[in-house]
Parts: sequence; structure tokens; C-alpha cells
Amino acid sequence: MDYKFQHKIKSAKEFEAQGKYLHAIQVYQLLINEFPELPEPYINLADIYQLNGKKKSAEKILKLILDRQPDNYEIKLYYIQFLMHNKEWDKALNLLLSLSIEDPFASYLTGYCYFNLNDYELAKVHLLSFIISDEEPELIHDAYLIIAKLELELNQYENALKYAKKAEVMYDDDWELKLIIAKIYYYLKMYTHSSDSINKGIKINKKEAALYKWAGKINLKLDNFNKAKKCFEKHIDLNDDITSNDYAYLADACLKSGKLNEALNFYNTAIKLDPKNKLALEGKSTTNDLLNNKLASDV
Repeated sequence: MDYKFQHKIKSAKEFEAQGKYLHAIQVYQLLINEFPELPEPYINLADIYQLNGKKKSAEKILKLILDRQPDNYEIKLYYIQFLMHNKEWDKALNLLLSLSIEDPFASYLTGYCYFNLNDYELAKVHLLSFIISDEEPELIHDAYLIIAKLELELNQYENALKYAKKAEVMYDDDWELKLIIAKIYYYLKMYTHSSDSINKGIKINKKEAALYKWAGKINLKLDNFNKAKKCFEKHIDLNDDITSNDYAYLADACLKSGKLNEALNFYNTAIKLDPKNKLALEGKSTTNDLLNNKLASDV
């Protein structure tokens, strides 16, 4: 390849490594003008734009190379992954379905798009097609994990468990997988197994709010009310987007552990966030009855 091109690409990458993105952008733009047939400067420039939150600029530069090389399969795949990264599932799927080349990786991407579009049956078809291709283990693990998720969405708990266990054989240190397995066991009413899985997930990732929420729900089922309370409190501490139900669950744990005043306080908070929250309204009514009975008995 042209020595001048290689020298300038190296220079641009060094600017990137140093965080000098404006300098790198200038070099890549010069390379695109000078070597319009070579895709690397386009892709690297798009990466910089994406990194700096300039999605439209990134897409513009990728469309430019696609227009210039419409039959370049690798560039199409890169653009598809760019669309998926930006959650443009319909656009990505339309491009994937237009590909004429049989490619296991494209099957994986197609299945992932269908999953995010809630078309679980077609997602499963493409993901299973990818799995039998015997591609790299990490992606096969992800495919099993997605199938477990979609079976869970379809309330097919035994199937969900089967695929989750297949994923677990490949990678045993995935907190999200432990959460999925915990949910499956929860819906199967196998609460001790559910607890074992969620505790493993927490050991792997102590900062994931969703793990503590489910740990709280599982401990409620196991009548470990004080532990459930601590889990719900941890979930709220770690979560930036707290819902009415989050406070209702915490209030429920307080109620069942006999902490009536705390329960009433959290039910009130839940109702402020959602005045129609049935769980909170019923819980508040129960708590008020218990407090009134307690007052009457103390007289």
C-alpha cells in the first residue's frame, strides 16, 4: 500500500491516542480526499465522530463510502453495526435482509435485531442458525443468552432455562446471565435456586442495581424480609431512574418485617410518584389499618 497513506494513517492514529481528535479528523479528511477508494479513513473518522457524540456526522461519512463502494460487504456490515449501536433496529434489519452473502455473523446480527423489535420467533430462527455455524464462543454464548431472554419473554421458562444453562457452560462469570437464571427460577417458583443464582450475580458485579432489585423480590418470597429491605435500599441507592414500584417494593419489605412507620413513609413516596400505583395504595391501606389497631391496643 502507498507509503504516504500508511504514514498519514499512523499519524492520525497517534493523534487519536493522544486525544487530539481535531488533528486526527483533519488527517482523515485529507486521506479521504487523496485516497477516496480506501475505506479505513472513513471508518476511523466515523469512529471519532461517534465517540464524540456526533452521530449525524458519523453516519454521513459512512454513507459516503457506501455510495462509493456499494458492493463492499465489510463496509455494509460495519454500517449495520453502527445503526444497531444507535438502536436503529428497523434500518439495520432492512440492510441485513438485503445482503446476498451467506454469513453466520449476519445471521447473529439479524437475530439480535429481530429480538430488539420483539419478533421473538424470527429472532430465535436466526440465532439458532448462527449457533450451528460453530463460530467464535463469545458470540455463541451471547446467542444462547438472547434466546434465553426471548423464551423468558414468551413465558417459556423450561426452554429459557435450557438455553441459559447452555450459555452458562461457556461463560460462568456473566452477571447478566446469573440474573436471567435467577428470574427463570423465580417464575418457576424455585426460590432457593433463584437466590443462589442472584447471589452469584452480585458477587460478580456489586454495582448493578437490577441484581439487588431481584434479590429483594426473591428474599420476599423466602420470607427473608430484613434482607429484602436491604436489597431494595441498595437498588434505590444505585439506580438513577427510580420508579414508584421501587419504593412500593421497599415499603412491602418494611411492612412484612414489622417496620410500619417506615412502610407508610415509603408507600407515600410511591404514591407521590404514581397516584394510581395499586400495590402502593393497597399496602398503605393495610399499613394504616395495622397502625390504627396498634394504637387502639395501646390505649
